[in-house]
Amino acid sequence: MRYPSIRIEGSILSSDIIDAIEREEKGFQKAKDFGLDASAKVKDEIASTWADARDQWRIFSRKVETLKDNATGTTETRNFWMTPLLGLLGYNIELATKGEEINGKNYPISHRDTRRGEFPIHIVGCNESLDKRRVDGTKRMSPHALAQEYLNLTEHLYAVVSNGRLLRLLRDSTRLVKLSFLEFDLDRMFEEELFADFAILFRLLHASRMPVAQESAAESVIEIYHQDALDSGSRIRAGLSSAVEKSIKSLANGFLKHPANQSLRQSISSGKIDSKTYYQWQLRLIYRLLFLMVIEERDLIFAPKSERRNRDIYYSYYGISRLRKLSEHRHFADRSYQDAWQGLRHTFLLFEDRGHGKKLGIAPLAGELFEHKALGQLADCELDNEVLLTCLRNLSLFTNPINGQTMRVNYAALNVEEFGSVYEGLLEYDPQILDVEGSFEFSFVAGDDRASSGSHYTPDELVQPLIKHSLDYIIADKLKEPNPEKALLSITVCDVACGSGHILLNAARRIATELAIVRTGDDQPTPTAFRAAVRDVIRNCIYGVDLNPLAVELCKVSLWLEAHIPGEPLNFLDHHIKCGNAIVGLAHREELQRGIPDEAFATLPDDDKEVAAELRKKNKAERQGYQSLDFAGRRTEDLNALQSGFAAVAKLPENTPEEISNKQKEYNKFRAGAHLQNLKTLADCQRALKTSHRKALQNQPL
Repeated sequence: MRYPSIRIEGSILSSDIIDAIEREEKGFQKAKDFGLDASAKVKDEIASTWADARDQWRIFSRKVETLKDNATGTTETRNFWMTPLLGLLGYNIELATKGEEINGKNYPISHRDTRRGEFPIHIVGCNESLDKRRVDGTKRMSPHALAQEYLNLTEHLYAVVSNGRLLRLLRDSTRLVKLSFLEFDLDRMFEEELFADFAILFRLLHASRMPVAQESAAESVIEIYHQDALDSGSRIRAGLSSAVEKSIKSLANGFLKHPANQSLRQSISSGKIDSKTYYQWQLRLIYRLLFLMVIEERDLIFAPKSERRNRDIYYSYYGISRLRKLSEHRHFADRSYQDAWQGLRHTFLLFEDRGHGKKLGIAPLAGELFEHKALGQLADCELDNEVLLTCLRNLSLFTNPINGQTMRVNYAALNVEEFGSVYEGLLEYDPQILDVEGSFEFSFVAGDDRASSGSHYTPDELVQPLIKHSLDYIIADKLKEPNPEKALLSITVCDVACGSGHILLNAARRIATELAIVRTGDDQPTPTAFRAAVRDVIRNCIYGVDLNPLAVELCKVSLWLEAHIPGEPLNFLDHHIKCGNAIVGLAHREELQRGIPDEAFATLPDDDKEVAAELRKKNKAERQGYQSLDFAGRRTEDLNALQSGFAAVAKLPENTPEEISNKQKEYNKFRAGAHLQNLKTLADCQRALKTSHRKALQNQPL
C-alpha cells in the first residue's frame, strides 16, 4: 500500500478499497455525502482541514514538550489535539461522566458523539501505549483492549481509540474471524507532512462515514466499505483453485517453450527431471507468489517503524503488487520481453538467505519455501512477460458472478483456510509431461488422489464445534495450573489427516488467544501479541500428518502465513508436519514387543477357515519365539533415545536463517540415527508379516 502512515489489520478494509477511494472511484465521496454544500469541492475541504489540523498539531507538539517525564499527557492530548481534530472531521464529542457497567465490569470509554447514537471514542494520553496497560496498575486493560471488548459486548459496531499519536478505527471482532482495525500514525503523518495519507483519513473517518445510530450501523458508509472488502475476498475461494490450476499450466508450459531454456528441456528428456518434480517446482512458485501477495496486502513485509524510503523502494520496484498492477494492462503482456520474470527473481532474492534484502531492511524468510533451491532449475530459466503477467492476472482478478464486474482479489481479507480450496481442486489431477511432435507439453490428467484418500475441504461450520468440544476443556484445565503459559505450550494437537491445515490453524488460534491473554493480561490482546503467540503455539503444539505431499506443503504455507512476523524467518516445520500414512502401521509402542495378535487372524466371510486356523496356530508359536528374543530392553532404549533426541531438536532456536539451517541439519541427523532405524525396521517387519498372513487367509499371491 502506498500510504506509509496507514496500516490495515485483519479484514476491516482492503488496500484496493483505499486506492479506489483515492481515485474517487468509490461511492459516497461526493460533497453532499460529507454533509457539505453540493457546490463545494471535497478536495478543497480536505486541503482546508489539513491546514487547520497542522496548526493544531504544532500547538499540541509544543504542549507535549513541556510535559514531565512521568506525565501521561491526557488533558493535553484531549483538549489541544484530539477534540479539535475530531471536530474538524465533523464529530461532536462530549466527555463521558462515567463508564458503562456490563456484566459487572466497568468500561470507562472517555468520549461519545451524542449526535451519532453515543458513538464511542476513547482518548488517552500521548505518553500511554494503546496496546499496554498503565504501569501504575490503575487500568485493568490496555486502551485498545478496553475499546475492543466494549464493542464485542454491546450493539456498537465501530469505535475510535487514540493516544494522539496513533488513531485506530476498531470493529466488533465477534462478527469477524480475527481482530480487525484501521490505524493512522498521526505522528508520522504530520511530522512528515503526508497529505495524501490525511486525505484518506478524511475520506474514511469523517463523521459522515460512521453509523448514525446503533440499529442502522449496517447502512453506514464505513460498513458498506467493509462489506465490499469482505465480498471481494470471500468470492475468491470458488475461483482460486481454477486460477491456480490455469497458472500452473501456463507457467509450466511457458518455461518448457522459452527458447533460452534448452538445459531444462534436456534434463526432462534425459529423465533427470520427472513430471512430479517439475510439478512441485511450479507449486512452490505459486506458493511463493501467494505468500508474498498476502503479506504485502497485510503490510507485513516491514516492521511498523521501518524507514519510509525502504518501503517506497520495495513497493515501487520489487513488490508483487507492482507486477499485479501491470498485469491488469494487457499491452504489457508481451512475449518479446522477459524483464518481469527477471525482476521477480530479484524480488525472491530479497527473501532468500543470501543477505540481498539487508540494505532495504528486509530480513530473509529462508526456510523450505524461500531457500534458493526450492524452485529447482526454474531459478535459472527464462520466462516471457506474456506468461508471467497472464498468470498474475489470473491470480489477481476475478469476475463477480452477481454483476459480471471484474474485481481485484483482496488477499488481505482472505482467510488462510481458503487455500484449502487449492488443495482440494488440485487433487483431481495428476501432472504429466508429453512429447508432442518434438516439443514438450505439460498438462493435467484425471487422477484418483481425492477419491482414494477421501480428501475434502472442511468447512468452518464443522471445524469450530470440533475445536470447541475437543480443545476448550483442555485449555481451561491448563489455565488453572501454576504456570499457565508453560501449560498452554505443553498442549499437543495432532491432525492425522491434516490436509491443508484448516483444523490445525483454528486450534493454533484458539490456544494462541489464551496464551496472548496470559502474557499481556489483556482480554483483547493486540495483533502483534497474538501473532507472536501463534508463532510459539505452532512451534510447540501443532502437529499434522497427511499422505499427500501436496497437502503437506500447503499446510506448511498456511501455518507460515498465520505466524509470520516481519523481520523473522519462517518457522521450521519439517518435524511437525509430516508426509506419511497415519492410519496403517503400529499405534502403540507395546505392539513392537507383543508381536502379531491372534485377532489379526479372525475369520472373515471370504477367508478359508482351515487356513485361518492353521495360521493362528502358527502365529502363536512364532510370537513366543519373537518374544523370547527379548526386544523389550532394546526397544525401550531406542524409544528413550528418540524422545530425548526429538526434544533436543525441538528446543533448538529458530530466530535466524542460520539457526533454522542448523536445526534442519540436526533434524536430518536425528532421522538417520540408528535408534530410529532399529524401530522402523521392527515396525516394518511386523506390518509386512500382517500383510502376508492376511493374503494367505484369502488364498492370494504374496
